[in-house]
Amino acid sequence: MRCKRTLLAIIASTALVHAASAQQKPDKVVIGYLNLVNAQLVTKALGLHEKEMGVPIEWVKFGSGGDVNRAVAANQLSFGGVGNPPATIGIGRGLAYRGIFVLNMLGPVESLVVRTSKQIEKPQDLVGKSAAAPFGSTTHYLIIVYLRGAGVDPTSVKLLDLAPSDAVAAWLRSDIDAAYVWEPSLNKMVANGGRILMDSGTMATRGYPTWDIAVVMDDFAAKYPDYVTKFVKSECAGVDFWLKKPEETAAIISKELSLPLDDARRMMQGTGVVPCDKQLTDAYLGTSKAKGKFVDTLVATATFLTEQKRLPKVESRQSYEDFITPKYLEAALGK
Repeated sequence: MRCKRTLLAIIASTALVHAASAQQKPDKVVIGYLNLVNAQLVTKALGLHEKEMGVPIEWVKFGSGGDVNRAVAANQLSFGGVGNPPATIGIGRGLAYRGIFVLNMLGPVESLVVRTSKQIEKPQDLVGKSAAAPFGSTTHYLIIVYLRGAGVDPTSVKLLDLAPSDAVAAWLRSDIDAAYVWEPSLNKMVANGGRILMDSGTMATRGYPTWDIAVVMDDFAAKYPDYVTKFVKSECAGVDFWLKKPEETAAIISKELSLPLDDARRMMQGTGVVPCDKQLTDAYLGTSKAKGKFVDTLVATATFLTEQKRLPKVESRQSYEDFITPKYLEAALGK
C-alpha cells in the first residue's frame, strides 16, 4: 500500500512538473518590426524564430519607433524594435521593456534629402523651408541636432511630423522641400528630384550615433525567459546569414521591401549590422557586469530631448543601465 501511495505521489509530482513546463511555452509570439533594411528581415523571411521557438509567430510592421512605443503601451507586442530616441522616450514614460539585441547601426541608409530645385546647399538654406521627419524618431533627433550644430534655430524650419511613406507622398506633391527619412522611402525622393545633404553615418562621426535595438516586454521576459534567449539566438542566425551570404541576403531584402536588387545591395552598404559577439563589447551593449556605450548614448539623447521639451526630465543613469540587458545574448552565446 505504501509503495502504491509513493508511486501515485511520483506520478502526481511528474504531472505537476509537466504542467508547469507547458505553462512556460507561449501560445503565440508577436514581433513588431521596423520597415527598414537590417538582418531581422532575413530572420523573418527564413522563419528562423518559428524554427527555434516552435510556436506561431505574428509579425507586425511599423513605420517608426514611435509607433512601436504606442503598440507597447497598448500591450500588443512580445518583442519590438526602436531607435535610441524612442527608446529614451519609452524609458522616460515608464514603458516596461528592455533592450536586448542590436538590430543595426544607422549610416547612409538614413539621410536628409533636399529638393534640388530649391538650391539647398547648407543647413542655413533650410530656414523658411518645410521639412519632414517622424517625430520622436532617430531622424527627428538628428535633423534638430544638425540644424543646431550649424547655428540654425530649428523653429525657423517648418518641421512636419510625417512617417516615411507619408513624407514620400508629400514630396511627390511638392508639399515639402526636405525630409530626414530612411530607406526605401529615401531613394524614392532622391529619384524624384532630390539629393542627399547629410546622412546618419556622418552624424555619428560628429558624436551623434543612432541605432535600432530589439526590445522585449518585461512581462513576456518574466514568464518566458528561455524564449527571450531563443529570440536572440534566432536574430544572431539572421546576422550571421547577412554577414556570410550578402548576395542571398540582398535577394531577401529585395523581396521583403519590393525593391530592385541593386537598390537592396546599396541599402545594405548603408546599414551597420553588428556581429553578435561584438555586441557584448564596450562600444555597444557591453556585458551584464559592465554596460557599454549604448548607455551613454541614451543619456545624451535624453539630455537633448529634455532640452527640446520632448521629455520632462533626464532619468537616473541607472534607469538607462537597467534598460540595456545583455544577459539573453550572453546566454545565447554561452558566455
